[in-house]
Amino acid sequence: MMKGTILLGTLVALATASARAQDSSAVLLAAARAHLAARHMDSAAVIYRRVAEAPGWPANDRVQAWVMLGVVDYYRSGDSATADAFRHALELDSAFEVKSLAQFEPALADILTAQRARMFAAPAPAARPVSPTSQELPVYDCLNKCPGNVAAPQFEFFPRIEVADASVSISDRRSRTFLQFEAVVGPTGVLEPESVIVSGGTARGAESEIRRGLMQARFSPGRFNAVPVRARVRLRFDFEAEGTSWVKYTYRVTAR
Repeated sequence: MMKGTILLGTLVALATASARAQDSSAVLLAAARAHLAARHMDSAAVIYRRVAEAPGWPANDRVQAWVMLGVVDYYRSGDSATADAFRHALELDSAFEVKSLAQFEPALADILTAQRARMFAAPAPAARPVSPTSQELPVYDCLNKCPGNVAAPQFEFFPRIEVADASVSISDRRSRTFLQFEAVVGPTGVLEPESVIVSGGTARGAESEIRRGLMQARFSPGRFNAVPVRARVRLRFDFEAEGTSWVKYTYRVTAR
């Protein structure tokens, strides 16, 4: 009997309400709240859904109706129905907030938060392709002759160093000697320090000075089909007496 009385009162209110859409939705929402307060869940749900699904009525009222339908459905049908109602509300206004939602039931606020995250979470950034480090690239053997389509590295810069006669074992001005290294020149034109080894020559006293110079040296890198690559080469230093205590030197990459 009580339900019938309330429903009749709602219908009377609707019949006398303004013809404007906003007035109609406001009256219906007030009636639905009265049903909810009286624990008439089914009646409240019917009215909330009517407002929520009316495309011509104010968006704010429709959002409120969807949210409150979600509250009612939580008690009537469970979490999935609530999540569905909240989804419709978020489709109308993705930024709406209902600070008092947790007062009905803390789980309701959690359902809304989860639904918002599911609908509007930022997409995960696309995985960036991982480029191999220079140490992971293949090494082309240019110790004697480079493979086909591979051009050997060449010196672009070597710092000036001073080499004494004694360090290169030159006993008279007509003497010559040499020192030869093997090393990998990386695609940036710099030697890989751990790859540098002495592979021949008699001027061993000059090794430390030449090694220090090689760490500062710069090369045009080896290229495979015009693309910079790692290449293993021989580096030859030739020494010749100059004056009474110093020698001059020349250097080159011996690969062809």
